[in-house]
Amino acid sequence: MTAHPPTLRVGADSYAQVTVEGGGTVVGLLAIATFLVATALSVLVTYRFVQGYRRSRATPILLLAVGMFLLAPAPMFVRFVAGNLVVVPSTVRVLTTSLLESAGLLTILVVVYGGSR
Repeated sequence: MTAHPPTLRVGADSYAQVTVEGGGTVVGLLAIATFLVATALSVLVTYRFVQGYRRSRATPILLLAVGMFLLAPAPMFVRFVAGNLVVVPSTVRVLTTSLLESAGLLTILVVVYGGSR
């Protein structure tokens, strides 16, 4: 039996077919639940940074909010959207998420090492 890649057909007989590899239904549901929890937590942390900035108007806290957003929520959103579009190659998705995460880490490092000056 050969594995068929996920396909998406548009037209009169529109349908979407998705295949799952690496586990059964329980593993798939746990993966989705974990992804949703991680996304919610990262958005909550980013939101708390934004609240801190709004109270203090301190630029380093704003940069921490931007860094946190680039580190977690933005790549998660890209993974979710690009992972569900057939036209986005996996290399583009991986490169985009890696660049966002790197930019987030760099922003946080700038705050940590350059914020006290």
